[in-house]
Amino acid sequence: MEAKFITPPTPAVTPHYPASYTRNANRIALPYLNRTVMVSVDDIVCLEGEGNYTFIHTRDRRKYLVSKTLKEFEKTLDSSIFIRIHKSNIINLAYVQHGVFARDRIIRMADNREVTISRRRMREITQIMNQYQEYLN
Repeated sequence: MEAKFITPPTPAVTPHYPASYTRNANRIALPYLNRTVMVSVDDIVCLEGEGNYTFIHTRDRRKYLVSKTLKEFEKTLDSSIFIRIHKSNIINLAYVQHGVFARDRIIRMADNREVTISRRRMREITQIMNQYQEYLN
């Protein structure tokens, strides 16, 4: 008799939105494997720019490649929740781990992804993150 090992699915990460925030209000259409997938904006953990392409990382640990620039996404996403922290990264504040903000300019996201902050925007991003944390409480 042969034993079969079943790996449990990786759990989705949990966001921390303010009570006044309306969840699942916006969805975006992503072309994926010859079809279109609708993804709730609230499920996006971060966006990573790569030239004219963007990788979208979601809370269920999926990664979508879209042929749009970060600048295009930055115009359409809610600026009170999504902030650009680097020329190649936009993060969702609801998925930032509490209190994890190192001096080496790294933010740890809820899915354990580490994202670097731009040196020039360090002070501004620190203020935005502190305001968001106060808004949650």
